Amino acid sequence: MIRVAPCPAGSGESDAGFTLIEVLAALALSSLILVSLNLAMTTTRQGVEQTRQSMGSQAAISAAAHVVARDVARIARVLREGDAGYLFEGSARQMIYPLAERQAAGAGNFFLVRLSVQDAGGLARLVRERAPFPPGEPPGPAASWGDAVVLLEGPFDISFAYRAQRTGERRWSETWPGTAGMPEQVRLTLEDRQTGRLRIPVLVQSLDIDAEIQCAADPSACEAPGNGSP
Repeated sequence: MIRVAPCPAGSGESDAGFTLIEVLAALALSSLILVSLNLAMTTTRQGVEQTRQSMGSQAAISAAAHVVARDVARIARVLREGDAGYLFEGSARQMIYPLAERQAAGAGNFFLVRLSVQDAGGLARLVRERAPFPPGEPPGPAASWGDAVVLLEGPFDISFAYRAQRTGERRWSETWPGTAGMPEQVRLTLEDRQTGRLRIPVLVQSLDIDAEIQCAADPSACEAPGNGSP
C-alpha cells in the first residue's frame, strides 16, 4: 500500500510558482523596457544621420565658397573693344568675368567664366560654366557656355554684391556693369531659406587691384588677350 505524506505545515498554493498576474506584470515591464530601448536607438540613429548630413552640407558649402574666392581673386582686367570699359558683368544672381586658367600641359588659356544662381525644384544651385575666349577675339553677345559644374545645391538664398571703395563706391551694389571700372571686392551671401540665417559668414573677396593701377599708368597693359592681355 502506498501512503501519501501530508504537506508540511505552513505550505500553500503560493509556493507552486508565479501567479498569472505576476507573469503579466513582468511581460508588461519587459515590453516597456524594449520599447524604451528601441526609441532611444532610433533617436540616436536620427541624431547621427542629421549630424552626418549637416557636416556633409557644410563641407560642400565651404568647398563652393573656396572656388568662388579663388576665381574672384584671379579675375583678369580685360578692356572691351572701343574703350568701352572692362569685360565684367555682375548682378545679384550672376557674374561673368575673364579668367586665365592653366591647362594640364602647362599653357594658360583665357576663358569667360559665368557663376550663376539657378532655381531647380525649389532648391538653389550655384553653377560655374566656361566659354572659349580666343585671343584677339572679343566675346560675342551669346557665349557658348559649357563645362557646367554645380558647386552647391540646397534650400539656400544665394546672392552677389559689389563695391569699389577707392572710386567712392563704398556701399554694396547688386549690379555692376563693368563699363567704367572693376569692382574691388565681391561679396557672397548664403542664407538658409527656411530660417533666414547665414549658413557661413559673409564671404568678401578682393580682386587683384595691382593690375588696375598698372592700367592707369600704362593703358597697353590692359588690352584684350592677344594684344597684350593683363
